Amino acid sequence: MGGAVSPKAPVGVFGIGRIGKLLVWYLSARKEHDTIVIATGRKTGQGLEDLATYLAYDSTYGPYSRFAGGFTGKSAVEIKNGALYLSGVKVVWLSDAAHRTPGGVPWSDNGVEVVFDTTGKYTDPTVNDDNSLRGHLNHAKKVVLSAPFKIKKKGTPLPADALTLVGGVNFPAYDAAAHDVISNASCTTNCCAPPIKALVDHFGERFISYSLTTVHAATNSQSVLDVLPRDGEKDTRKRRSTLNNLIPTSTGAANAVIEVIPDIRELGIGSQASSIRVPTMTGSIVILDISLLGDYDNEHIHGIFREYARRNPDIMLFSTEQLVSADIVGGTYSTIYDSRFTHRRTSKRGDGYYTMVDLNFWYDNEFGYVCSLGRLYGLLTGKR
Repeated sequence: MGGAVSPKAPVGVFGIGRIGKLLVWYLSARKEHDTIVIATGRKTGQGLEDLATYLAYDSTYGPYSRFAGGFTGKSAVEIKNGALYLSGVKVVWLSDAAHRTPGGVPWSDNGVEVVFDTTGKYTDPTVNDDNSLRGHLNHAKKVVLSAPFKIKKKGTPLPADALTLVGGVNFPAYDAAAHDVISNASCTTNCCAPPIKALVDHFGERFISYSLTTVHAATNSQSVLDVLPRDGEKDTRKRRSTLNNLIPTSTGAANAVIEVIPDIRELGIGSQASSIRVPTMTGSIVILDISLLGDYDNEHIHGIFREYARRNPDIMLFSTEQLVSADIVGGTYSTIYDSRFTHRRTSKRGDGYYTMVDLNFWYDNEFGYVCSLGRLYGLLTGKR
């Protein structure tokens, strides 16, 4: 279907897990749409009342009514005449069995032009059938994946109409006439790509390499208690209890960053990434260690991020506070630079100087990521 999309058209959300739920919260609280259309992709509870309760409360962020209206004491979730409303915004629930695959959801019948697929299940943009990410395009103009693309067949190129976009990094690459399948990358990529972009633009060939580690809050891909790994599962550590373990795991952030910042490859900048899951509900940090050719002090580094934050005030916050993870829960930024926690050391080898800098960037890996989806939606609708 493709083409431009209307900012007034109802928004579609497929999958109401952590990101899907908070996206519905975000969209309804802003009240920019009369209707949000959701499809849960599976049978859910006992009916509309259970969906309403699920949307009304959250163990991490508290009640929706407080999120949307502050401490007014008024309920912002209600069922009227058999329909669900959040802050007065109607939520249409397409719950029929026929609506549980992407290609079977009648988005266009409900006025939806842009669908956010938040299931994490349909990630391959090269597959084209009803049970795939592209299936949404049977009845919508655009589909946004709230995860990185994962092409299962190695060597298959990314289709011409598919694109990964990260706010503050490569939004200008978007062409409404050409791109219909869009990935918003991961929460970690949205945190680390903006500062890496700032560093690449500033240092160029003087930027030798970087290594990033995300210390990441738990997700629903992990186990509450130890369980037997699934058939063929490679990352068996995720089957260990998330309640009382630090769990090393993998992250695709290094490849995703190169995808949205091709200068990294062209300049020959070395890169690698790793991840450790920790037993918190949300609130994560990227530890970014960089190597530079030359002698630079902390103030020089701070200046780069002050300027980036000034030009991208909704994406990066330059913080001078002594933060901990709880302080950034509910934050709307993609990345928060912890300037107080920057460390550097310069060494001399022969006639040359080399500087290593340890940088730290906080992010709310749930709601902060949802806000990045909101910025992407603004791009698609011409509001940004």
